[in-house]
Amino acid sequence: MSESVPPRRAMVSRAKGSARVAHEQELSTVVRQGQASPRVAAFVAGKGGVGTTCTAAGVALALGTLVPRLVATGDTPAGTPSLARLLPGPPPPDPASYAAGAVEPAQVSGVAIVDGAPWDTPLGRPTLARVVAALPLDFGYTLPDVGAAGSDIGPGALARSDRPVVVTTAAPDAVAAAEHTLDRLFKIDQSLAESVVVAVTGVGRLGRRDRVGRWRPNERVVQIPWDDALPAARAIDIDRPRRPTRAALLELAACLAEEVPS
Repeated sequence: MSESVPPRRAMVSRAKGSARVAHEQELSTVVRQGQASPRVAAFVAGKGGVGTTCTAAGVALALGTLVPRLVATGDTPAGTPSLARLLPGPPPPDPASYAAGAVEPAQVSGVAIVDGAPWDTPLGRPTLARVVAALPLDFGYTLPDVGAAGSDIGPGALARSDRPVVVTTAAPDAVAAAEHTLDRLFKIDQSLAESVVVAVTGVGRLGRRDRVGRWRPNERVVQIPWDDALPAARAIDIDRPRRPTRAALLELAACLAEEVPS
């Protein structure tokens, strides 16, 4: 079991002037150094509507600006091609086509994309295993968007992750669902659960002061401010979010790049 690591929160946006710039440069260095060994970070949520896909896409873009063509993201839930909507460009392949070796991922802003499976051919665990095994061979960072943890393939994707990211808002029902997801992670693999990062989205929406609360001692917590430039239904432009938002995404990217405690 790893030693306890004090929880860290995204404090980049609160630093001022040269201190903020220096800290962002430090985080950028961590991200670039982390590409030396492939990293898989599955993004998962306890419930829908908390911004899992948007967060995964935003972090992928943040990584893609620093390590172009070495970042891959995949949408594992079946249905609407969410990543194609958030990261528009060449049509991305579905997981089954990519796993079969028939097509290459689409390239958008330094990010390789494999989109969600169609409703009529949902992604199965064997296909998921082939996708998650193949992407890290060509890309330094692989970010599968698992969606809600209750899906059939959720445990399989999480088990193949080096550092899972549990996405939640500060709303009580979302926090309760996230806690349930964290409990499930401990049941899947305790060492995996101890490497988890909690991403709290929409912090400060409508001017309110959210109470994020405390999580387990080993968990890293990154707070992502509410920003209307990170929409749920239209394309993301990494240059449009406010600086505190970009800083939080960079903080989360650096968490994924760090060595996982052993």
